Amino acid sequence: MKEAEVRKFHRRLGIILVGFLAVQALTGLVLSVAGLAGYTSWLTKTAGVIHYNWDPLGTLYRVLLTAATAIQGISGIIIYQRIKERQKKPGG
Repeated sequence: MKEAEVRKFHRRLGIILVGFLAVQALTGLVLSVAGLAGYTSWLTKTAGVIHYNWDPLGTLYRVLLTAATAIQGISGIIIYQRIKERQKKPGG
């Protein structure tokens, strides 16, 4: 795959992932802060359902999110390697 194609894929996947990762991060933050404060409400219960329940679809969602995040990281590494290869000077 050409570098331009990898970059395009990486960018599109990142745009899709950012929303889902933000939801996971925000619900995790709500749960952590509420846990530290010993606070429970409808908000923490809803955050819990979104963050780690909602099965079996929730489990599938988290597996896909994890796989997509790993693929995003791998495509970033590929882009980085191609940049480094391009920067190498002949005879240097």
